[in-house]
Amino acid sequence: MSALTAALIPVFGVIALGWLLRRTRLVRAELWGGVNRLCYQALLPALLFSTIASADYDGLQAGPFLIAVTLGFVVMAVVSLALKPLIADGPAFTSVFQGGVRWNGFVLLALAAPAFGAEGAALAALVFAPTVPLINVMCVAVLSVWGASDRAPDLKQVAWRIAANPLILGCLAGLAANLSGLFQDGVIADTIALVGRAALPLLLLAIGAGLDFSALKARPRLLALAVALKLIAAPLAFYALGLAFGVEGVALAVLVAVGATPGAAAAYVLASEMGGDARLTAGHVTATTLLAFIAMPFWIWLAGG
Repeated sequence: MSALTAALIPVFGVIALGWLLRRTRLVRAELWGGVNRLCYQALLPALLFSTIASADYDGLQAGPFLIAVTLGFVVMAVVSLALKPLIADGPAFTSVFQGGVRWNGFVLLALAAPAFGAEGAALAALVFAPTVPLINVMCVAVLSVWGASDRAPDLKQVAWRIAANPLILGCLAGLAANLSGLFQDGVIADTIALVGRAALPLLLLAIGAGLDFSALKARPRLLALAVALKLIAAPLAFYALGLAFGVEGVALAVLVAVGATPGAAAAYVLASEMGGDARLTAGHVTATTLLAFIAMPFWIWLAGG
């Protein structure tokens, strides 16, 4: 068994356990929202801070890597927009667009350290800072134009939500600590690291609990298109950009893995709030989560990881 497969099996095993816990009602459905909020507001920012603050970025290809990964999401937005003439249904198009550009970084964070080591984990954590605001702005803009909601988005509120995003703040605080040399060891650093270690198991359980297999029947052709964008077009675009910017080794493998991650549950929330096709989005998240177990190893292998 390869190191990558050995790292993937526990990740998807915990996701499957989350689905089983909700399916059997051992954990009540209404409790999962609280788990998600706890992870998003506190545990994951602590993990990102701890990982970035303690990382040694000397010798890493952090600059070319971040340029390539940011441009990768821009390219996927352009590709998705180019498909609009083929999709007359505006709300359905917004879900296809979100399917092409949103990524589930939590799966990659859980995979990065065992598969790629400390270097890969540091790069995976770094991706959140530039991409979270970029992706949210693009998705809100598309939903504002083609979503079915009669309510105009509150741009000030959207801007505040992005600026105050706990994931972005965790990344920025980690970078500040890394550059200043503060909180890299000692009691405070150990406390933050301990809090962060609780994030990934809970997040993976919540991802599994959110899987909706009945949604796989919604708009099968559009669902297939959205899945192809996420698991074929996106990793290919990220791989090409990595080669163009001279990214190689572990950094290239992580870059391609970013492209091959499954869709994010946040897309469903945004689709529900802003008039997207929430059912199609739920199907996309479920399908890509299942198929990523095959797609991620293939693309990482292709990148030489």
